[in-house]
Amino acid sequence: MRRRLHISFRFKILITFLLLVTVAVSVITFTMAKMFHADKTAYVSDLVSVVAVHAAEQADAALEASRERLLVLGRLIDDPNVPAERRTVMMEEMFAGMRGFVAVQVIEGGQETALLLERETLARAQLDPEIFRATLARGAGTLATRVSDAGSVINSTQSPELPTVTVAVNCPRSAGSPSLVVAGVLDVGQVLALGRSSRAFEVFLTDASGRLVVHPDARRVVAGERLSSVPKLPPGSQAEVREYTSGGTEMIGGFARVRIGDLRAGAQIPKSAAYFASRRLLTNLVLVALGLLLIAAVASILWSARVTRSLAHLDDAARAIGRGLFNVHVAVRSRDEMGQLAESFNQMANELNARDQALKQAQGQLIHSEKMAAFGQLGAGIAHEIKNPLAGIQGIVQLTARSLPADDALLVPLRTIEKETKRCRGIVDSLLKFARQEKLQLEPTALADVVRDTDIIMRHEMNLRGVTLNTSVPADLPQVQGSANQLQQVLMNLLLNAEQAMEARGEGKVEVTAIASPDGFVELRVADDGPGMPQHVQARIFEPFFTTKPTGKGTGLGLSVTFGIVRDHGGTIRVESTEGRGTTFFLRLPVAKQTSAPASSSGPAAAPEARAA
Repeated sequence: MRRRLHISFRFKILITFLLLVTVAVSVITFTMAKMFHADKTAYVSDLVSVVAVHAAEQADAALEASRERLLVLGRLIDDPNVPAERRTVMMEEMFAGMRGFVAVQVIEGGQETALLLERETLARAQLDPEIFRATLARGAGTLATRVSDAGSVINSTQSPELPTVTVAVNCPRSAGSPSLVVAGVLDVGQVLALGRSSRAFEVFLTDASGRLVVHPDARRVVAGERLSSVPKLPPGSQAEVREYTSGGTEMIGGFARVRIGDLRAGAQIPKSAAYFASRRLLTNLVLVALGLLLIAAVASILWSARVTRSLAHLDDAARAIGRGLFNVHVAVRSRDEMGQLAESFNQMANELNARDQALKQAQGQLIHSEKMAAFGQLGAGIAHEIKNPLAGIQGIVQLTARSLPADDALLVPLRTIEKETKRCRGIVDSLLKFARQEKLQLEPTALADVVRDTDIIMRHEMNLRGVTLNTSVPADLPQVQGSANQLQQVLMNLLLNAEQAMEARGEGKVEVTAIASPDGFVELRVADDGPGMPQHVQARIFEPFFTTKPTGKGTGLGLSVTFGIVRDHGGTIRVESTEGRGTTFFLRLPVAKQTSAPASSSGPAAAPEARAA
């Protein structure tokens, strides 16, 4: 019986993959070769344009930096607050830190008034500093008349050993003062490093007329050579590419506008070198194609091994689901039967995970409902137990106050204790209403009185903690439909939260303001400059039992109760907070019907709970 040749699945994948990659790379290589042959001129033109634009950007950046330094020096010279002897020292210090500057010349009213030289640079270029200084002094008057508002750039090369350009700027001065021109002579080799990133291109700068300003061959700059190939760029045009003959050699050149000094940046390359670069690029493409074949061989081996491991991944995922881990996913790497099996498995896992999450959510809601029911029962029990002691305290205080003469100093604190006791009893009654789900008794309430009474209670404690409380509520603000006691509880909760947020810093400011909006609401704002809250905390601050305070420092109920009180008043509450910039709460309460601006009443509102969560 003849044996059938056995070829492994991985080997089949390898051969198929290599065949496909070989055909694809061959087609791509042939197509790219034709494209390079047909479009090499356009390619080189684009490349020359890019080099020219890049050179223009480099020149712009370098010249703008030099211009800004000269303006700073000009402001120092024009500063009347700097003594003359100190100004000279500061100018020399600034000049010492101005890299690439050979000299700085100050011209006031057309006359040179100061000149700073970098003598070491001149010595390396074998230039006599005195001759260099005299040359600059002779040209001061002419230079002052040639400076434009945006600054001027002039060829000032005196020796091929030190190619330089002069950047001159007009410094603004007060009316009646003579003109001030500050000119800096720049070492081109240090400041304008044009074309160093590419040896194939000849990069240079010319003025608008085509006269060389910067060139790799400084002798051509000293000779003042003018290039006829430099185009006159029309307004709005930033770059232009053209073919021309220079010195008997066919060239392709790109020219771009330099903003500072109205210069032109040029980049040119011989056509022969450009074609050589295209052929070299084609050779590199062939090498890349061979490299891709090698990479494809390695990738096909790894890919085939990965495909055959799909069953092992499915087995691991099934075991994870068996352990109750439903959030598993098997990567679908194919569209065959193996891929369909993976998709079916993922669908099953997603459905199991969704059902598990729904079950956990229902369980959490049940636990939350039980918590709220227990909280209501506990609150009702506590309220019932403390009502009698509060009544006793109130009675004793009232009896004591009646037994004292009218001018006794103890009457003021006793009346405060009586008022706060009444407010505590009001809170207890509200807690009972909350536990029994009773409806609030709303009536027209002056918000200014609520804020004033809260200010009296809170100001002393907040000052002790270094927190400043500022309130600004107009007395003629429309009355709101609400409960003064519960609104004071809301305001106390917000102020206490702000105070505790700034407690660690030991200082801060809280502002309480209110305005009437035209839509029938009054907006109360409580803003602090505390540490603020991150977004994930803002999203949960009104949830019951949610708190960011350490264990024992908060119950997580203060803002939840606040939210419920505002909601029961028919209003809304929202928060805006930025970490490090403070927090602002916005409360909108409906205006009471058929009411006018009230006079502030003298009756105090009851105080809220001692601490907000």
